[in-house]
This record gives sequence, C-alpha cells and structure tokens, in this order.
Amino acid sequence: MLNHPYISMAFILPFTLLFVVGIFSLLLNIVLPLILAFWLAGWVYTLIVDRPVKNYYQQPFWFVRY
Repeated sequence: MLNHPYISMAFILPFTLLFVVGIFSLLLNIVLPLILAFWLAGWVYTLIVDRPVKNYYQQPFWFVRY
C-alpha cells in the first residue's frame, strides 16, 4: 500500500463511496423531508388556530416547554 498509493486509493474508493452515498441517501430521503414536514405542520397549525405567523417565526420552537 505504501509503494502504490494510487492503486490503494482506487481499491478503497468504492467502499468509501458506498458509505458516503448511504449517508447522503439517509439525509436526503429521511431527515430533510422529516424536518420540512415538521416545519410545514407547525405553519399549517398556526394558520388553523389563527395565531399570528409572525410569532411562529420569532419563536420557532414555541411548542417546546423549557
């Protein structure tokens, strides 16, 4: 491996690529839609109960009690 670094990196590349693609897949397919859905649900709830949307933007975690 020390004598042929490019061949070693070419051998390791597919495994690291699979790892990175897996992480990005989780982020883009699960985490990001979950965050957007949570934000949209709070926004729609604010509209339904007729609370000022301005308060929602000033205190985005109004539903969490400290």
